[in-house]
Amino acid sequence: MLIKIVDDDQVFVKKIKDIVYDNFKDIFLDYSIECITSNFEAQYFEKGDIFFLDIDLKEKNGIKIAEEIRENNSNAIIIFVSAMNDMIFDSLIVQPFYFIRKDNFDRDMKIACTLIQKYINKNHKIITFDFNGKKTAIQLSDIIYLESFLHEITIHTSSNSYKYSSTFNKMMSLINSTNIVRIHKSFAVNLFWVKEIYKEKLLLRNGVTLKIGKKYQQDVLASYKEYLLK
Repeated sequence: MLIKIVDDDQVFVKKIKDIVYDNFKDIFLDYSIECITSNFEAQYFEKGDIFFLDIDLKEKNGIKIAEEIRENNSNAIIIFVSAMNDMIFDSLIVQPFYFIRKDNFDRDMKIACTLIQKYINKNHKIITFDFNGKKTAIQLSDIIYLESFLHEITIHTSSNSYKYSSTFNKMMSLINSTNIVRIHKSFAVNLFWVKEIYKEKLLLRNGVTLKIGKKYQQDVLASYKEYLLK
């Protein structure tokens, strides 16, 4: 999880960083915080999961930066932090997660952190299971798809694959997420990783193509449409 704080006001950068660290140190398995206080070039925003972003930057408009972020990652959490309260409605064009007013910073920041925690717990929760004789923990957001063969589940993630002895139904109950849906008797996918979807198959962002079982087709399309509207 990469958190970026974008503000040319050093005081607010430090305040945000300290609060973010205190609130999220026990939530994420692995995360880092980057502070960008000048030279707001596009390449700095190609990667990132959560952005605390000032609107009124001396060198660049924060809403324009948010548009660049959205082009690279439609699922990024963008929180505007600004003294320009009249820009709240203008900022809606990039669908921000929240708007923190600098003149009401402590209260708004507390609310934002609470909402982020709830969002993370729902969409990026952690599951634990036995792998090679030891407890292993992964975030649901890292799961690309699940593959079942007999009583063995292979969990394909962005960095590894794990084999886990279980039935598919028990595994889906353990995951318990609307973002991971069954598409076939042998497959379930994380909707975040879906690039293209058709009636009988779908293409994942990593290039893998999976078949959609006939009895799952309507439910898969409905789940994907609902996911896109979130």
